[in-house]
Amino acid sequence: MRIFWLFNHPAPYKVEFFNRLGKNNELTVYFERASEAGRNHIFYSKNPLSFHAYIGHPLILGGINNYSRKPLRFLKEHQNYDVIVLNGWRTWTERLAISYCKRHHIPYVFYVNGGIIRPKENNILYALKSSYISGADLYMAPEASSKDYLVHYGAKEDKIVLYPYGSIAEEEMLQQPYSLEAIAKLRKKLNIEGEKVFVTAGFFIKRKNFEALISLWKSMPQDHSLYIIGEGPERKTYLSLIRKYSLQNVHVLPFMDHSKLFRFYRACDAFVFPSHEDIYGHVVVEALSQGLTVFSSKNVNAAKALAGLDTSNALLDFDQPEEVVSILTKPLPEDTKEKAIAMAKRFTFEASAVEHEKIFRRFIEEHQ
Repeated sequence: MRIFWLFNHPAPYKVEFFNRLGKNNELTVYFERASEAGRNHIFYSKNPLSFHAYIGHPLILGGINNYSRKPLRFLKEHQNYDVIVLNGWRTWTERLAISYCKRHHIPYVFYVNGGIIRPKENNILYALKSSYISGADLYMAPEASSKDYLVHYGAKEDKIVLYPYGSIAEEEMLQQPYSLEAIAKLRKKLNIEGEKVFVTAGFFIKRKNFEALISLWKSMPQDHSLYIIGEGPERKTYLSLIRKYSLQNVHVLPFMDHSKLFRFYRACDAFVFPSHEDIYGHVVVEALSQGLTVFSSKNVNAAKALAGLDTSNALLDFDQPEEVVSILTKPLPEDTKEKAIAMAKRFTFEASAVEHEKIFRRFIEEHQ
């Protein structure tokens, strides 16, 4: 298949997925910009590519938004592609591409990594979103909440398909859980303290809600430790809260690349994610892939999808700290690590690429 894909920036998780999809297909990806504001430089790894990649040099309009007409050059040659995928509507570049396809009656796939319906939204913004989201020939969403988001903004439900969101490479997954002895040795090597070890990771911003996690930890048993991994503007706030509550069992660690982060995960018991909202949440699948039970905010789309597959992964309301503490202090089921790994296998880059190929082939057949 010949595929053209417009995407905002070359995030490693997406590059990894494109590399799998590009192995058996002629894939061209136009990245609107070289990076996204606030990302650690390690986040943008340089891997060998199996696809044709173009990096745009647009007019930058903030951390994500940008303006460029260059992708239109590819769309003008749409007959060179079997499938055109437009990944979102937020940037002016994406809006230009959508408008061009509509104006010239070019079939396209509107693709989202996730979506959240705002409870209160003014009519002008709703109309703007609807004008760009509606009218595609096919929609792709990673789970049911994102599907509802698309329908809310004018997508026809019978044109929406769900895809498995690739978040982890097969070779990065833990093949089988470590023994208790191996975990103990790894904890000693990594200087991890605690009888029951919780971990979380992400960009240190208000939306991730790590302050709530630190605050409730004052009610946790002393032998239940918490490690918060990442970087960002809220780091000083977290350290200040830890000092305020004299927490000896909460630790803030710097950003780690995948290999170091996953090694750390393997020494832990559970992943806890209190985010106020995440349109998807890659970290959820990554944690599962290393055998961790996931305790997540109910506002994370990936967690909502996965909690329905396995009840040992819980959705929590972090506005109810006593409830959260009660759940986190309960013993974990004996087979929890095996279940987590099995679930994550459904969401590897490789499994996702295979499903995308199937979806695209059906799309081609319908639009020949």
